[in-house]
Amino acid sequence: MKIKTLFAAILAAGLLFSGCRQDEDYVLPDLRVGTESLEFGQQSNEQTVDVTASREWLVRSKPDWVAIDPDHGPASSAPQRVTLTVLDNAGYDRTGDVVFSIGLSKAAVTVNQKGAKGAKSNGTGTLEDPYTVEGANAAVANLTWTSTSEYQTTDVVYVKGIISRIADNGTFAQSGTFGNANFYISDDGTVGEKDFYCYRVLYLGNQKYTSGTDIKVGDEVIVCGKLMNYRGNTPETSSGSYVYSLNGETSGGGGGGGQTGTPQGTGTLADPYNAAAAIAAVANLTWTSTSEYQTTDPVYVKGKISKIADKGTFTEGGTYGNASFYISDDGATGGSEFYCFHVLYLGNQKYTSGTDIKVGDEVIVYGKLMNYRGNTPETASGAYLYSLNGVTESGGGGGGGGTANGTGTLADPYNAAGANAVASALASGEKTATDVYVKGKISQVKYPFDATHKTATFFISDDGATSGDQFQCYSVKYLGNTDWAEGDKQVQVGDDVVICGKLTNYQGTPETAAKEAYIYSLNGTTQGGGGGGGQQTGTTYSKVSSITAGGKYILVGIKEGKYYAATPIASDKTYGRLNGKEISVSGDKIATDLAANEFTITAVSGGYEIAMPDGRKLAVDTEHDGTFQIGDNFDHTFTAELSGGLFKISHKSTGKTIYHGGGTYTNFSCSATVPADGTLLQLYLKDNK
Repeated sequence: MKIKTLFAAILAAGLLFSGCRQDEDYVLPDLRVGTESLEFGQQSNEQTVDVTASREWLVRSKPDWVAIDPDHGPASSAPQRVTLTVLDNAGYDRTGDVVFSIGLSKAAVTVNQKGAKGAKSNGTGTLEDPYTVEGANAAVANLTWTSTSEYQTTDVVYVKGIISRIADNGTFAQSGTFGNANFYISDDGTVGEKDFYCYRVLYLGNQKYTSGTDIKVGDEVIVCGKLMNYRGNTPETSSGSYVYSLNGETSGGGGGGGQTGTPQGTGTLADPYNAAAAIAAVANLTWTSTSEYQTTDPVYVKGKISKIADKGTFTEGGTYGNASFYISDDGATGGSEFYCFHVLYLGNQKYTSGTDIKVGDEVIVYGKLMNYRGNTPETASGAYLYSLNGVTESGGGGGGGGTANGTGTLADPYNAAGANAVASALASGEKTATDVYVKGKISQVKYPFDATHKTATFFISDDGATSGDQFQCYSVKYLGNTDWAEGDKQVQVGDDVVICGKLTNYQGTPETAAKEAYIYSLNGTTQGGGGGGGQQTGTTYSKVSSITAGGKYILVGIKEGKYYAATPIASDKTYGRLNGKEISVSGDKIATDLAANEFTITAVSGGYEIAMPDGRKLAVDTEHDGTFQIGDNFDHTFTAELSGGLFKISHKSTGKTIYHGGGTYTNFSCSATVPADGTLLQLYLKDNK
């Protein structure tokens, strides 16, 4: 019994002694600084900060452009004065932390210094102003990930950085026949948590790597492609990305910052796109399958042939009579190259014989453009050579009598060359989506009107001559879109006509679609006896300054003098931006049937709801900046106010505003901040007929 009592006493004394030692050893040290931040100008200067410490202290870390004196000190209840000196800053504004410590206890002073170059930008994602790594991470932060087959990406952008580390088997040489590489980049080449992952990127020129200089840590690169947020937590490149420049060298051996990457041109014959502009024009187009994809309207693209694809000359195309080649501004293979795929020969005809193409030839290609599989900008079906080294089909220069004119409206009809160009760019058997107007003089009458067929077939040209461009008006109806009857005036060579209807590419022949076009005016007379320049009888839309609830509207944006109509989100998508379709506007009127682009705006409590043609309503959520959301679990209410002739349409609960454009894009987005080069909307109400 005594032994047990003695043991308990010893144990209690030991615990008491241990408790006293624990309290003494683990009292947290007192470490304080007199200020949390210091501001410096561009020039070298010094400031002081007071440090109070209950034990010996030291400077644990600091920026290399800050000097500390002293950098350690003793315990003291009185403040100790420490001098911080910054060096001259010829670069961008910079910031860093000076960290004081006593063991695990820390106190920091943030040092901010102005730079000669001002605040550093995270970039805009263009070739001229690539994203930094921080900018790339920010660009994908709000992108959604559902599965490996359903996720959001950015548009095609450029990201610049220094290789900080290379993934397993990540160099080009290690990937073997795959010819791609996996690596991380950071803004300064150091390894950190926010490095950006460049996953399976191809080599210079968007080609597989075969041989040459491989990558290594420390290399400076510009990567081009779409970005994604893999599984919602890993910012990285998406499929189809490539190294645009490696240590300043592009695939052609030139520096990566030249003018070859600058988009130029408007896509007209007078001002064709260059290769970079053609690539930019398709950046936002969607690809679902080989039978479901978006294209631009027919445009002109000018450049010099930089390389020819395998069996890509016209002669090698054999009975197909087409060719596949790449063009660039100067014929070089470095920088921006655009792929001209399966284009027909001059005059939109199959090649038979004559001068074939070669590297260095200057060409103008006409047709629709597409983004094949979402990563390859190229011509769509139906494109052809408008000119080859300045020569068109008839042997004249590209700016001669074969010039396409007009926009297809009643106020500005196509001429014969313009109608040929539009119809030729269509796939075989395809028709224009809407009725257009074509004007000219009848040059040949193939089949006059008769009581049995009630239609006529004839050719028109600008001056009634049979030389040069003629357009075939095939099986057209009479004035007023009616059947011809005995006693009605017959057509003859020399008559002035305006034709209204759909155009088609009938087995390679551009013409009006059979019985889907009619004579709008004949020698200035319409069905009612009036002149042919009056109001169009088809669907029209008028610009408005107030909203009529329940009306059908075209949402219109303007960029560089061109008008764009918002295109609804595809029926199989639950989110996205509204792509922009270029349209013609004259006198605050749209004279084209745009039923597929009509949005119904209805009044609801607190504002309006905006519905697409299929009835689905636009919405916005707080997580995704830029894209619209579709679904009943979202708030569909928008507010609208007129500002300087433009409508500011904002989502009621999030405050995000609908805008058009921004950067090189022509789509419509909804964001909390409207870019400086983005525009608010014009509204065009469908006229009652």
